Amino acid sequence: MIRTIICDDHPLITQGLSSYLLPHEEIKVLAAAASLTELRNLLKVLEADVLLLDIQLPDGNGLVVCSEIKQAYPDLLILGLSNLDDRNMMLQMLQHGASGYLLKSAPMEEIVRAITNIAAGGIYIGEAAQKVMAISKVNPKEEIPALTRREKEVINYLAQGLSSVQMAELLFVSPATVDTHRRNLLQKFNVNKTVNLLQKVKDLGLM
Repeated sequence: MIRTIICDDHPLITQGLSSYLLPHEEIKVLAAAASLTELRNLLKVLEADVLLLDIQLPDGNGLVVCSEIKQAYPDLLILGLSNLDDRNMMLQMLQHGASGYLLKSAPMEEIVRAITNIAAGGIYIGEAAQKVMAISKVNPKEEIPALTRREKEVINYLAQGLSSVQMAELLFVSPATVDTHRRNLLQKFNVNKTVNLLQKVKDLGLM
């Protein structure tokens, strides 16, 4: 039995998926959440195996929260649901800890394959999403670079306008170490100014 939670703010999606999955004995829908707040509350009291997570939610970005959820519940497998057929978005979702990505335009029967596949330890990219991955002509410079936890913290502080000295105090490191992180970030995102770094991070949906 694959215990599943659905998080999507559209009742048609949650109700439709719940109804479709009901006859499938290998999958049990425990609950549905319409927001990240509801999801967090559900995860505190329910033990699930798979989470179907919408990327665009009313109270936050499911993409960003994916990392938070995986840290708190490392055994919970996440399948990203989205209307966005964007290669970078798919890559980001996987990098944030998701085990798969399915477009909402996918046929309903594919959701069963996706859930059973990731529950068995696999990575599932929907058929429509695979086509996007295959035909997208993405500039290699636009690929999402892997970021360390400290680099993510530096990005957040840069967005707040903090100086290297201020960041060093908060991170308990030297200003020189902060500057090293800044240089590494500029190099990873192929930009030469902090303002360009922040704009690129924002454009890629990482902030």
